[in-house]
Amino acid sequence: MKAIISDEAALATFVGPRFGYYREKWEQAAAHGGMSWNWAAFACGPFWMAYRRMYWQVGVYAIILCAEPVLQALFHIRMPELARPMTYAMALLLGCYGNQLYRWHAEAMIRHLREYHFSPELVSDSLARSGRTSWLGVFAMTLLIAVMVVSLRPLAGLLV
Repeated sequence: MKAIISDEAALATFVGPRFGYYREKWEQAAAHGGMSWNWAAFACGPFWMAYRRMYWQVGVYAIILCAEPVLQALFHIRMPELARPMTYAMALLLGCYGNQLYRWHAEAMIRHLREYHFSPELVSDSLARSGRTSWLGVFAMTLLIAVMVVSLRPLAGLLV
């Protein structure tokens, strides 16, 4: 027997106080092929994902952004310091599809917790703990970016 809690209630519990905002954005996305603008996702990218506890998505983001200087070094492509096409492309994609990405993340977590717990009370409690936001995640993302910058810095010397 699986725990039963309505989808709307589960999403509200998982998202927390900003559920009204995200529900509106998800409705807009449903009407526009999955696209609805999110300024926080656009401007803060990996920090927004870490804040929303989308940790494996942050990992994919980091791998993609680490690939850019590596590819530039391998193919001896010289670009100005501010010319980071992957960074700009990822920011634009997150701005357009960040809300939908967050919904997929929330729904996947809800499905997982429903299969794991048999009691609706335990599901609700787990949703509240695994959802919401995390300033610790933002701090960890800051450390990850610092490590990436320091470790990828030697590649800049290969391009000169």
